[in-house]
Amino acid sequence: MEVSILAGVLPSFIIAFVGYYYSTVDPKLDMKSIADLIYYVFSPCLVYSSLAGHTFRLREFALLGLSVVILIFSLMFITFIYKRMTGFQQRGIYLPIIFMNTGNIALPMALFLYGKEGLSKAIMFHVVNVLFLYTMGVFMVSRNTNLKEFFKIPFVYAAAAGILAAVAPFRVPASIQWYLSVASQALDVLGKGAIPLLILSLGYSLKRTRLSDLKHGVAGASIRVFLGPAIAFCLILFYRYAGWSPVGSGGNQALFKDARITEAVILLMGAMPAPITSFLLNEKFNDCPEIAASMVLVGTLMGVVTIPLVLEFSQRCLMAF
Repeated sequence: MEVSILAGVLPSFIIAFVGYYYSTVDPKLDMKSIADLIYYVFSPCLVYSSLAGHTFRLREFALLGLSVVILIFSLMFITFIYKRMTGFQQRGIYLPIIFMNTGNIALPMALFLYGKEGLSKAIMFHVVNVLFLYTMGVFMVSRNTNLKEFFKIPFVYAAAAGILAAVAPFRVPASIQWYLSVASQALDVLGKGAIPLLILSLGYSLKRTRLSDLKHGVAGASIRVFLGPAIAFCLILFYRYAGWSPVGSGGNQALFKDARITEAVILLMGAMPAPITSFLLNEKFNDCPEIAASMVLVGTLMGVVTIPLVLEFSQRCLMAF
């Protein structure tokens, strides 16, 4: 396995382990305050600073958004079949299988592996994934959804502001350029703080999960981390066949490289384990939270092995041509 891949993967898991270890040292850490800081300050700054400096293309956003939709509904169908085969009744089993951890693990990895360009693409993917999680996901476990709650999510507005800043057709007056530059630098510094905090919070939270149902935990996590990237790879092949993702460089190396990074991000996201949020929503609405927790924990542990393998596959089969 190439050193660059290990260098992109290992830092995330090492930092997560530090968070897990610290949970044994200080099990009473006020994680709610830290989560609020990430939710209301650091993550929105990361989203804005990444998107504002990105050359936004509607075609690219549509391709990433379509990938989220197909991944979610494909895995929903597979989970439905699993429920019928096992006789499992509760609907909460859907969340940790169909949704991906596109935040805590994926964003740092996209940055480490593919730079700011990869991070901005990963954030676009993340925005759409979270949109479905907080609407369709909430509906699944609560039998009800309130769209007003979605519009209270700070990073939605940060994403909108970042995209607007990237595509704005007008020039900023010279008299205020300096002030905007200073503000932009401050947002960028705060955004960079989100990366370690996201991973540390994941590691710390894993201490609270329990393997109360190993059978469903292993089965659900396996569906998530094995079939997720398989579906993502099939999607990429289809995009190439349909001409939506250019294969040859055609003399434009920048466009060729950009298309390969987009594909790599789609495959990376498809390989992610379940997000902690899926467990939290199941716990909030009392819909098999123990099983959701076991899927999150088992999937994250499996990801230590499966994610590097998927990235190695990506390097050899996607980035090479």
